[in-house]
Parts: sequence; C-alpha cells; structure tokens
Amino acid sequence: MNITRPHLQSTVRGIALITTILFLGVVLLVFASIFAWVNSNANITARNNQYNMSENAAESAAERVLGQLDRDFIYGSISNSSAYYASLPGSIDQTAWPVQYVFSGTNSADTNAGINTVGVIFAPQNNNVVPLNSEYSGLSGQYQQVDVYATATPVGQRYIVPATVHESLQYANIPLFQFAIFYNVNLEIDPGKPMTINGPVFCNENIWEGSSYCTFASTVTAHGTNAWNDATDPSPYADPFAQNYNGSGHSTFAGGIPVNNAQQLVMPIGTNNSPGAILGLLNLPPTTYAMGTAAAYSSNGIVYPANGADLVISNFVCGTNYAVYPPVGTNLLVYYQDFSLSQVPYDYYIITNGNSHITFPTNYISPTLLGPNTNIYYAGFTWVTNVLFYDWREGWNGGSGPAKPVQAVQIDINLLKTWLTNTAVNGGAYYDSLKVQHTECHISSVYAYTSVPLTGSQLPAVRVKNGAQLPNPGNANPPKGFTVATPFPLYVLGDYNSQNNGLSALGTTNTANTLPAALMGDSITILSDNWHDSVTTKMPSGAQGAADTTVNAAMIEGIVASDPNISGNYSGGVENFMRLLEDWSSGVSGGKQILTYNGSIVVLFYSQYATNSWQETGNYYNPPTRNWSFDLNFNTAFKLPPLTPDSRAMIRGNWFAHN
Repeated sequence: MNITRPHLQSTVRGIALITTILFLGVVLLVFASIFAWVNSNANITARNNQYNMSENAAESAAERVLGQLDRDFIYGSISNSSAYYASLPGSIDQTAWPVQYVFSGTNSADTNAGINTVGVIFAPQNNNVVPLNSEYSGLSGQYQQVDVYATATPVGQRYIVPATVHESLQYANIPLFQFAIFYNVNLEIDPGKPMTINGPVFCNENIWEGSSYCTFASTVTAHGTNAWNDATDPSPYADPFAQNYNGSGHSTFAGGIPVNNAQQLVMPIGTNNSPGAILGLLNLPPTTYAMGTAAAYSSNGIVYPANGADLVISNFVCGTNYAVYPPVGTNLLVYYQDFSLSQVPYDYYIITNGNSHITFPTNYISPTLLGPNTNIYYAGFTWVTNVLFYDWREGWNGGSGPAKPVQAVQIDINLLKTWLTNTAVNGGAYYDSLKVQHTECHISSVYAYTSVPLTGSQLPAVRVKNGAQLPNPGNANPPKGFTVATPFPLYVLGDYNSQNNGLSALGTTNTANTLPAALMGDSITILSDNWHDSVTTKMPSGAQGAADTTVNAAMIEGIVASDPNISGNYSGGVENFMRLLEDWSSGVSGGKQILTYNGSIVVLFYSQYATNSWQETGNYYNPPTRNWSFDLNFNTAFKLPPLTPDSRAMIRGNWFAHN
C-alpha cells in the first residue's frame, strides 16, 4: 500500500521566514524606538546642559552687578543710576568661555535697553527703621531694596536655551546701639557674679563665653567662632586669647545656641573692619572730609562725630589752666556747627584792677561793656572748664605708681543745660534756635578735642559731670537726647541721665524717665558720686569709698586686649568694659555699692591713650554689684541717641532661576 506524505518542508520554511521577518521588524522597531529615545534624551540632555551653562552665565552677569554694588555700598557711594549698573555685564570678558552669550533683563519694570544690559531695579530708599531679613532677623535698619534680573542667551549654538536669574537684596544700615553688646574685636566675658544680657550680641571676630554666672537671653553671633562648651563638659573652656586664664564655668544660652561664621558687619568708616581703621571714627576727620568744609557734611563726611556734632569744644595747650583757681587767661574755644563752623562768644569773664577780681559767671557780656581799660583776667565759659585729677590704673607701674595726672576738659552738663536757655544776645538759646530753623532739631551733641599731649606724666582727657538730667532744649517731645564724643579717654563723674523732668531713674532698669544718650571715647571710666579729685591714694575706702551710681547711656569705647604672651593677662572682659578706680565694696552707705547701667556696649577698636592693662580687683578698685541691662528704648528708632553710628550689611534675599 502506498502512502503519500505531505510536503511540510517548504511550509515550515515559509513560516520561519515570516517569523524571522516579523522578529526583525520588531527588532528594527525597538531599535528605532531606542534610537529615537536616545536621540531625544541626548537632545534633552544637551538642552539641559545648555540651560545650566546659560544659568551660570546669567548668574555671572548678576554677580558682576552685585559685586560693584557691594563695593560702592562699602565705600558709601551707591549710585541710584540703574543704567550704570545694568551695563556692567557688557564688560565681562568671554574670550575663554566655550559658549558666548548676550545678556539682557527680562523684568517688566526694566527700562534699561541695549546689548548686554541687564535689569537693575532700585526701590525707593526706606528712610524708616524697619525689621530686617535673613541672619539679621530681630534687628531693624534703614535699607534700600535692589532687584537684579539677568538673562543669558547663547550665541551660535544648535540649541538656543536662555536662562534668567533674579536676585533680590537689601543694602541695610543697622544702628549699632540695637545690640546689647557689639564688639569689632575679640569678645571675652567672665563676670564673677550673676549677669544677664537681655539683648542681641554680635562680634566681628571671635567670642569666649567663660562664666557660669553669665546668661544670654537673646542671640549670640560671631563672624568667627564661639569658644563655649555645654554643661555636659566637666571643665570650663579656657580663654583662648589670654594665656592660662580659665573661666568659671558654662554660660547659659536662653536665646539659642551661639552662631558661628556669620557675615561681618561693615563699620561706619573705611573699607575694612580693622580696629586701626575704625579708630578714625572718633578722631578728627581726614583731610578729604575736614571739619567745616562742604565735604564734611556729605553722606560720607557726616558719619564722623566731629562733623555731626552741634557744638565743638577745642582746648589748646595752656598748662597754667589746670588745678588753678581762679583760672588765668583762656585756652578754651567753642564752635557752633550747622553745615559750617562759627565761634561762640565767651559767657564767663573774670576782670581785675590788679588787686581784686570780679566775675561775671552767668550771662553773655559784650567785651565793650567791660570798659576799654579793663584787664580781662580770664575769659571762658560757664559750662566748660579745665580740671586735674588722678588715675591709678594708668599710673599702675606694677603697683608702685604714682597715679597718673589727668588733665581734662570738663563739661558741666547742668550748666550747659542752663546756657542753652540763655536768651541773651549770642547766648545758648540763640544757637539752639538757629539749629531748629535749619534742621527742625535742637542742639543735642558735643564733640570735644584737646591739644594737651599724652606724656608719661599726663593723660589728656574729657570729663562730664552733673549729668543727672540731660539737656532737652525747648522741652522737645519726643526729646532728641544728648551725645558726648571725643577721641580721648572719657570720664563720667556721678549719676548720668538718671532723671527726666524730676522723675527718677536711679537704681533701676526701667528707663522710661531717661533721654536717648550716648558717650563715646578712647575709654570710659565711671567715677561715683563720692569721687574726690584731690585724692591720690591707691584705693580710698570707708568715707572715701564709692557711692551707688546710675549711668544710662549707650557707650562706644576702646579696650586693652588680653596679652597671650603674659600668663593670666586678661582684658577685663565685658564686665570691666566701664573702667573703675574706687573701692565699691565698702562705700559710704556700708556694704557693696551698686553700679546701675542701662545702655548698649560697643567696642570698635583698641585704646590709644588709656592703654594700661586691667588689674585684678583689690589693687586700684574693688567691683560693685552690677545692675546692668540693655536699654530696650534702643529698639525704637526715634529713641536712639544722636550720632548713633550705623554698620552696613548686604542682606541677600530671594534667588530665582528660570528659562
């Protein structure tokens, strides 16, 4: 039987061919898809890369503008010409760049036009003191808002992918007296008794917090680092600035952990924060801004208290005027300053016929009324005199002394207050009325300069006394307050700014009955109400000891730094910021005396005149009970003292990038 088999081989081959073709089709389709995906992804990557490069280029253009703005801000010469800053990216050298760009601004408010011109928008200057952003949160200042819009568009590339960067900044002036403590040099603090700092603390260098008695109720910020350790550490942190000087324990930080590496605050003058440069703030201004010239009253010149003060006292050398009464001749001049300097006539004369003296101590008297044959024995002022007293810290010499004689220009604040009400021709009221006419403000500041040289046997200085109630001409409301500034050591005799209109602020941290006040000097020494100029003994006690004293004023001064080359040589710390020369441990009322202080502590430089180091208690002084507090009035703009210096800060705000 013959069986015929089907021809399967050709059919199988056909199916295999079709399968292979289909498989190849799928492979080709997948390959095409993969190729398309790879190609698309490569395009996206290339575009993203180009965008990232464009963003970097746009940021470069924005930073070019910000760099110039920052420099001008430091120099105090920002221009409000947005066109000038907007054109700066055109100067960027792109020769080494792999891709070339054209810059432009894209914000709708941008009115700058042209190739390589970005958008720079200046908001109106804010003349009010308002809260600040960023790391300066909690502080206030006057600021100007600046927004920079920079778009970078590549040239001659396959993908033209532009990118835009928008940077927003505040250029702020921050009043220094908003800080409870501000140091432009290293800050050390080690009080031996409980001390609470109830305002912000800022240091342009480093801070050592070495006391278990110290409580920081607000923020503590350093441009450098804070040398502190928490309570779990068994030993206190040794002072890194003084050899072999150890603190008493761990400070308490109720306002939060101290902050390191903060942006420095730029000081009121110069282009750097070096203590030597900032020392010039209180000195006679440089020639560029010389007193009495038009430049002195420019925005850069007026930052010097010598140019900003309403009254300027000059004391030229005349040795016979110290420790002599009645005084002989004259060596005192007073100038009224209001966009120029004009000499103020004397209001105090002593005349003689050779046998006796007659004084005219209260009102302005024209020399013509004294008669053509009158011998003027002395001509001067009721409220400015010369005085001699002694400083044991400056004459320490290992304890062997003697106390250094201090030849000081003395300002009697109470008599100045009286002079400002004197309505006689060319009396104080006349000059105060001029001030009001020109500025709508009353006389509120004095700058004192003496030409007495610093030698081994004399210390030139300025002293204020009888300052319990400060001048408030015209009973201004709100009162402008009063500031005394000098480049020399400054001494405060007795209570200062401790009452207002008969309402007392003695011995309290309640400053409702005080005026805005500031004291500025090479150093500041507090002499209690029981101080005696004639005493030359090292540390008088008992009846000659200190008395309770109240001082309410912001203070700027220098310190003598710790010496790391001398074992135990300590600066005295914040707790000895105000220098003392008396025994405050057994004063006139028995027991430890109280030094009440409300203000703001600011150290900008190292002392140049009062340069002897702090000595431990029991030598030329014993410490008081410190009743110290930050004056919360300084958180309110109109309650800041006259001539309050501003620091400067560039505060970066929002940063956006988009295409």
